[in-house]
Amino acid sequence: MIYIFAAVIAVVSAAYWFAGQFIFGGALLTCYVAAVTAICVVYFMLERTKTRRLIQRVSDLFDGKFISVADESELSGLERRVIRSMKNAAAREAKVTESYRNIAALASDISHQCKTPLSSLMMYAEMPPDTENSAVIRAQAEKLSFLLDALTKLSRCEGGLIAENLRPAENSVLTLICNAVNGIISVANIKHIEITSDIPDGLCAVFDPRWTSEAIFNLLDNAVKYSPPGSVISISARAYDKFARVDIADCGPGISENEQTSIWKRFYRGKDAADSVEGVGIGLYLTQLILISGGGRASVKSAVGQGSMFSVFLPQI
Repeated sequence: MIYIFAAVIAVVSAAYWFAGQFIFGGALLTCYVAAVTAICVVYFMLERTKTRRLIQRVSDLFDGKFISVADESELSGLERRVIRSMKNAAAREAKVTESYRNIAALASDISHQCKTPLSSLMMYAEMPPDTENSAVIRAQAEKLSFLLDALTKLSRCEGGLIAENLRPAENSVLTLICNAVNGIISVANIKHIEITSDIPDGLCAVFDPRWTSEAIFNLLDNAVKYSPPGSVISISARAYDKFARVDIADCGPGISENEQTSIWKRFYRGKDAADSVEGVGIGLYLTQLILISGGGRASVKSAVGQGSMFSVFLPQI
């Protein structure tokens, strides 16, 4: 475009020179200056509009909006480079995602295959006669089983399998809590921990039953691990305008305020938990990931020495 405006100015200048051969006075010079000024103003206005349009189109590209053109030559060099870069980035991301999925599937398969010989090992270790070696074998087998379960959960997180397999639908919150409690009740009985519940009849929310049950189980598992023997874990639920809230309160040691945002991070373990309770720090991370993927979330209120209350927010129709 700059060449067109340069040609126009050249023509105007030539006309001014030619007219100057016959006309004398300041009026001609004034007309010439006015004409050149007008040409420059029009040029800069058009360039500004073009730049704004280009910025908007590039911004639309980054926002994922499709730019419809009849011919690719209508795109500017910058737009073509942006589109090429975005296509390359999408291809790399798809390749990385596929690699994560393959690794997750492999880890899950390895974990599943190890369960059978591990169960056999534990069975033989429990057979009489009971010796010191049998106790050591049982302890190591239980630890290996725990690590395999952690590997399976971690592979689900890293492989993006959770979001893809979630099937949210309207379900009973009471049934959800019952399924989660059934998975932890035996461990709670060993520590003589009482689990109480206050769930309104007919309370429903939108969630995936299997995955959300695992999320609630992780919170209950933490509560049982950290609660002292003979204590009480209370579960309550309440309906709000757009979501259902489930609270799980325990009598554990509590969580300091500066750690309450970190406990949801992968592999994070509290300062007081690292030596006292077995774990790898993925339970709460997995819980939050499941809930967020389903349109909900989890939060915690706690103070050191005063127990903790985890709240789960589930969307409603």
